Amino acid sequence: TQKREEIDVAEVVKLALDIFNEDYISYSFTEETLMANLDKTQLIRIVTNLVTNATQATEGIENPKIQVEVSSENETIKIEVTDNGKGIDDSVEHLIFEPKFTTKSSGMGLGLPMIKKIIEAYNGSISFTSSKKRGTTFTVTLPKK
Repeated sequence: TQKREEIDVAEVVKLALDIFNEDYISYSFTEETLMANLDKTQLIRIVTNLVTNATQATEGIENPKIQVEVSSENETIKIEVTDNGKGIDDSVEHLIFEPKFTTKSSGMGLGLPMIKKIIEAYNGSISFTSSKKRGTTFTVTLPKK
């Protein structure tokens, strides 16, 4: 269940990133304060899931980079997580939001379907662009109200 409260998205995303020790994760935001009516715990879950996937996608990559960017456009908040990892193979792109689908040796394949459900419950959206051996960008759009 969602506990909607007015939160500073820029601050909560920063908080979510504090659990990661990787020095190649960078964070930027376009405005000092980005307020939205969201569930803080669910927003943290969305960010940590996407960044965890990005760190796994960059394993074994020389000079890994993960960029997390938060911006605001009219009545929406946009969160982008970009990595320079292995990318998502064209043959499985249509499956990545399906429950129990995974390309990893561990994990249940429930992370992306779970956060997609959370995002859609807010009438938001999640999409991605990916290039084999170049990386992936996930874009989450959430309404402020």
